[in-house]
Amino acid sequence: MTTTEHTPAPDAGIQTATGSHRKRLMVVLAIYATIIAAQIVGSLVTNSLALAAEAMHMAVDASGILIALIATILATRAASAKRSYGLMRAEIVAVLINCLLLFTLGGFILFEAVDRWFNPSDVAGGGVIVFAVVGLAGAATSLVILSRGAKESLNVKAAFLEVMSDGIGAAAIIVSGILNVTLGWNRGDALAAAAIGVIILPRAFLLLKQAINLIMQGVPAGIDLEEVRESIVDTEGVDEVHSLHVWGLTSGVSVMSAHIVPSAAATDAGEHPRILDELTMIMRERFGIEHCTFQFEEASHLGHEGLMHRDLAGLTSAPSVSGGQHVGHSH
Repeated sequence: MTTTEHTPAPDAGIQTATGSHRKRLMVVLAIYATIIAAQIVGSLVTNSLALAAEAMHMAVDASGILIALIATILATRAASAKRSYGLMRAEIVAVLINCLLLFTLGGFILFEAVDRWFNPSDVAGGGVIVFAVVGLAGAATSLVILSRGAKESLNVKAAFLEVMSDGIGAAAIIVSGILNVTLGWNRGDALAAAAIGVIILPRAFLLLKQAINLIMQGVPAGIDLEEVRESIVDTEGVDEVHSLHVWGLTSGVSVMSAHIVPSAAATDAGEHPRILDELTMIMRERFGIEHCTFQFEEASHLGHEGLMHRDLAGLTSAPSVSGGQHVGHSH
């Protein structure tokens, strides 16, 4: 017997983690648009590569936020016959696009910084400091706005890390401006630009790693698969669980499926509905998994499954129709 439970969130419709912070992202995007315009003007007025690099960096970050916002809109589109989950995974595509932009920008800034180091030009240090302070203030404000959402959504976390790196970049530019004003050292501008490029690349790798984990249907961060397994087999009436899978549909939306072998006593007593309710509640309250699929079956059913299924279930030898040997977790 196969029973599927799909329980929506109790207080809201289907919504991704990023979508719940859409307004915050819009506010940050507006702040960024203002700062980018100021820094473009500042780079032209002061002849600062660091300000130009920071403006480009923030422009890419802003485009990442814009892509994330578009993805949240796509993610709310209803499921269809061709896409049974709708477009919820559009957010992952947004992160991948953002990573590509960051890698490209980081390499370009480093190239320009090396050229400026060997071919330094005059920079108006005082103006550099003023425009960099504006950028630092905007980044600090944006960090406060995004701090909560960064714990729940990969896209918001991406935006948070982008803003943090922008703040560090602005601080580096301020230092370069001070060195220019006090010591007349123009190469500090190239160093500040290089620092911005160096900051970008590790962050891009981190985001790419997290996005790939989602694409490869890895277990979401914060969920211990063995703990999930133990919670299932510790439920009264469950003899065994196999073919347990937990993966992320998108950031903040986890999905799981498992094959459950109930005890003979629970089956005879007609307790499958009670077991299903308990398992669904455990997954939701203990692990934050709203979409659960539990297949109830007799122990001998595994022998009728296909080769790939038996392999994923952990079989150590070919099963017989009456049962079969497999690596399982049971009471």
